[in-house]
Amino acid sequence: MGLLLSACSPTKFVPDGQYLLDKVDFVTDEESISKSDLKMYLRQEPNFKVFGLYKLYLSLYNMSGRDSTKWRNRQFRSIGEPPVIYDEYLTSRSEQEIQKFVRTKGYCNAEVKAWTDYNNKKAKVTYYVKSNEPYRLRNISYNFASDPAIDSLFALSNKKDSYLKQGMLFDIDQLDEERKRIDRLLKRRGYYYFNKDYLVYTADSSLKSHEVDVTLSLKPYLKSLPDGTLAEVHHKRYTVRDVNVLVLKDSKSSYSPYFHYDTLRYKPNVNIISQGRPILRPKILDEELRIYPYLPYSSFFVDRTYAKLNALGAVRSTNIEFVAVGDSSSQLDCFVLISPSKAQSFSLDLEGTNSWGDLGFAVTGGYTHKNIFRGSETFNLKGRYEQEAYSGITNFLSDHTKDIGAEMSINFPRFMFPFTTRQFRQRISASTEFKLSYNYQTRPNTYEKYSSIIGVRYIWNMRRFYRYCFDIVDLNYVNINTHPDFDSLYSAPKYSVLRNSYSDHFILSSGFSLVFDDKSSQRRRDKTYYKVAVESAGNLLQGIFELSGREPNENGQKEFAGIPYSQYVKGEAHFARSKYIDRKNILVYHLGFGLAYPYGNAEIVPFEKRFFGGGANSVRGWSVRTLGPGSYSSENKDDFVKQSGDVKIDANIEHRTKLFWKIEMAAFVDAGNVWTIRQYESQPRGAFTFDSFYKEIALAYGAGLRFDFTFFLLRFDVGVKAYDPSRVSTEQWRFKGLNWSDDFAFHFAIGYPF
Repeated sequence: MGLLLSACSPTKFVPDGQYLLDKVDFVTDEESISKSDLKMYLRQEPNFKVFGLYKLYLSLYNMSGRDSTKWRNRQFRSIGEPPVIYDEYLTSRSEQEIQKFVRTKGYCNAEVKAWTDYNNKKAKVTYYVKSNEPYRLRNISYNFASDPAIDSLFALSNKKDSYLKQGMLFDIDQLDEERKRIDRLLKRRGYYYFNKDYLVYTADSSLKSHEVDVTLSLKPYLKSLPDGTLAEVHHKRYTVRDVNVLVLKDSKSSYSPYFHYDTLRYKPNVNIISQGRPILRPKILDEELRIYPYLPYSSFFVDRTYAKLNALGAVRSTNIEFVAVGDSSSQLDCFVLISPSKAQSFSLDLEGTNSWGDLGFAVTGGYTHKNIFRGSETFNLKGRYEQEAYSGITNFLSDHTKDIGAEMSINFPRFMFPFTTRQFRQRISASTEFKLSYNYQTRPNTYEKYSSIIGVRYIWNMRRFYRYCFDIVDLNYVNINTHPDFDSLYSAPKYSVLRNSYSDHFILSSGFSLVFDDKSSQRRRDKTYYKVAVESAGNLLQGIFELSGREPNENGQKEFAGIPYSQYVKGEAHFARSKYIDRKNILVYHLGFGLAYPYGNAEIVPFEKRFFGGGANSVRGWSVRTLGPGSYSSENKDDFVKQSGDVKIDANIEHRTKLFWKIEMAAFVDAGNVWTIRQYESQPRGAFTFDSFYKEIALAYGAGLRFDFTFFLLRFDVGVKAYDPSRVSTEQWRFKGLNWSDDFAFHFAIGYPF
């Protein structure tokens, strides 16, 4: 297909005497002038390039014939993109717009000239930007004396937050940001009807030294008098009189003044209005409100009320409005309209699975109630049954792997802890989650595993884009019955450490994680994500054991309730950055690191807490749990038991480009591996050492298709091994003699890998 597309002439549909706009470039003499910013002011751009390299859509369009009545030609033209014909007028317009933009950044004498080169019916346009000497701010002053109340309020504000600094460029955007900052400041202090248009600049650039003195002045409020004239008065500061919370009946309801509503005066000047019993308890509504009677209006607390109410699972949307109480009054009545979401939902998923060529299926069912106790508590109940064929068996119905699990959780959208005040609970904005799960796994001739988990955690957001999670307790009891064939296979002394992962054990852990994610920001083009997490297990049980005065068992292990417990500390760190190239291209890179260290009552980290390499979110040239540790060479498909480690490094870079409809494409390069923290006999060549680990970093490359349906994203990736540390040195680089079954890995996943 690539050969066919490249054979099509890109100028096939370019009329004689006209030119295809093939390329646009910028040349500037000032590094601070970003080419990506200049590109936004182009009035004509070339045809889109996939990955910034190939004009795929133009090639598809050119594959059509000249007869537009034929179905085949219409299809190619609808999918493709017609050639962009060079337009001299649009080039001139782009030249003007770019010059205007550069001059608003402080380069008031900047000059922009466009130069066009013609060759073989193609046109290349280069915009040359000559910045000349910029203008800078010399003196910055504020004149708010006409309104003493605002003047004194501004005098008490933090001047360090100003967007204007002496010596900075005379940047119009920064000047406007300063107006917005003061507007936000006043709206937070009660000035409901204030806006930035009341703030005006005067600039004096007559110094003939490329320096500017600016003064920001306050315009008075114009009030209409009974005789129709306007009078200049001071801006009015408003306080809240009544807070009226109107709760609709269900998700399909809408407000109508003709309906009958019941009014509950919950407290003085706070009214809860609903049709019948409100879906949320009055106490819950009151605790989530951040707008209070008798206090000055504040846009900050309005935003906080929006955030708190919309975070409730039982709430679909919130609308807050204010109405002035008469023309002469300085009071506002607040109306909060709450539309509830659908309370209950059911889900049923059927999956087909393929692991190492063994086919299977999985059924997952779930039930969710977003308001089970009328306090927006989210109750989740989930069950899963999975069955998969196993290599070498003859009867799928009786000999197969099986996974049966059930999980129940309930999330309370508030901090639940005894002896806490209402003010404290509101300040930390935390939710509390309780979780209970049970899982049963069986593998033919290997083991039966029973796992029970009880967990309690707090989740809260104290700053924008930041999410904190504190796992108070996570108790995991694992009971394993091994098959005689498994016992005989791993009975050798060299497997003694590995067998610890396949014996009964307790894991009682606590942990903390911090996540920063600004993908919801509308102002930032480049997005950043990072996560830091730490987990520790066994210390509490160690203390209980020491106080009990008991002795270790015959294997030297300390026990709780007759079962050995694990001790370890585990930490992870991830960083991802998406770099905006243009509206259809994004470059994303990711770096991850993990370390788990067993100590005390554990020689090895429990299997379910170790790290694994390969898979849809790791090094994609390997299937999940088939990479590492180190240069360890897998013996067979059951080696997933030994292909785990205590140290993990992942590094990825991915170029994402939008194609058409909801489809986008990606090309990626991945690197990484897992290692053990100690040299275990059952995992030869798997230990991490500083003098050799870099030689054991696996490399892979590949491409994928993604279907972005807004609410979820389906991802299909194909990874190819480039460097395999488990092979002998002459076969580690895999660019030649690729084996379809060993060197390629196919991944299906939901969501981006990072």
